[in-house]
Amino acid sequence: MKYKVKKIGDFESSIEITVDFDDLEEKKDEAISKISKSLKVKGFRPGKIPKNIVVREVGEEYVLEEAIDLYLPGQIFEILNKEEISPAVRPVIKDLKKEKKSYKIEVLITLWPKLSKLPKLNQTVEVESIEPTEEEINEQIERIKLQFGEVEKVDRPAKESDYLLLNISGLENGNELKDFNYQDYLYELGSALLTPSLDSKLEGVSSGAIIKFNDDIPALGKSNIEVSVLVKEIKEKIMPELTDDWVSSVTEFDSVKEMNEELYKNIQNVKKRQIANQYQGLLTSKLIEESKLELPEQLVIAEMDSILQNFMNELQQNNIKIEDYLQITGLTEETLQEDLKNQATRNLSMVVILDKVVEDQELKLDEKEVGFIDEHMSTHDGSEADSASHRLNLESESLRNKAMLHILQQGISVDKNGEKVYLQDVYNQEEDLGEEE
Repeated sequence: MKYKVKKIGDFESSIEITVDFDDLEEKKDEAISKISKSLKVKGFRPGKIPKNIVVREVGEEYVLEEAIDLYLPGQIFEILNKEEISPAVRPVIKDLKKEKKSYKIEVLITLWPKLSKLPKLNQTVEVESIEPTEEEINEQIERIKLQFGEVEKVDRPAKESDYLLLNISGLENGNELKDFNYQDYLYELGSALLTPSLDSKLEGVSSGAIIKFNDDIPALGKSNIEVSVLVKEIKEKIMPELTDDWVSSVTEFDSVKEMNEELYKNIQNVKKRQIANQYQGLLTSKLIEESKLELPEQLVIAEMDSILQNFMNELQQNNIKIEDYLQITGLTEETLQEDLKNQATRNLSMVVILDKVVEDQELKLDEKEVGFIDEHMSTHDGSEADSASHRLNLESESLRNKAMLHILQQGISVDKNGEKVYLQDVYNQEEDLGEEE
């Protein structure tokens, strides 16, 4: 066997391999044995067919094709090791030609792309404000009041948000529907429960009213059921007055002011996490755009396949067919492929950027991080090669997480007025927790 490595791009090389038929003699016996196991010849059991009969049945050329298929993977692996080439994805056989006494093979090797220089990391990104609005605080206060509110009987027609004490029953073809029979059922008008039309039928009724109508019952999978409703009482929710005494009696706070201050901090923390995600997305998009990376086609295809496989597994777990998903979302196969390509390109671009940050900042795993990986590996089953690969992936992921934290700390987040939005405590939280432990 002879070979020659040629560089065909910044992140791609090809290996031109010449394999003489004589090189395949050992693999020919293995190929014949493999063919024999699936070959059916009268008078012989599969796997016990003599070599000459196997060759007679399938032909010398077919045996050679099987032999080259068995021969190539090991040879390519040896060439990669010898030349110290680390492919990013599985090598692809681009061309295989059979000549008089040899095979000519072209193998495409895709390498991990590298950035020569990082884009500027201290980018300014405009995000939404993390400060709670008066409306958001009032909404939380109303939820608390609603939680502790009391219901009181009223003598007026029912309206939305009232609580109606009902007796409800249903008939299907004149027979009582046992699974749809409620006595003294407290129903909130506007909650859209039980049947699709119930709310509209109860709007404006008074105590003592008897209503009959036909409707579906989705929870039972029933349709055109004769529904009877007796309205026994109408009650309204009486909201408590917001005072220091009430707050101290039903919450852990001593005053309205103290509760409002805590609500403010809680809402701010929730918004901060949401805005931190927004900031990360916008900042990384800027970095990807400015990097102007041209990714190898085979690398993008491999990442698309990985994303699609994970997506298909998720659909399968939820008993959803891909055809139904496309119909529900209005996507076509073409738009799905385009989405996959965009997502794959974004994922790979960020990996390249993060690896460059790791290199430039000389980031290393600390003892605690190595300890976590050691602990995880102690529960990992697999071959020695599989375990080594798994550990390498874990280490790379940990380093990239450190690189992402560095990027987020370098960037600048501002609101629409140009005021700095402080988000760093969100990113530092895990580190702080780790130090406390």
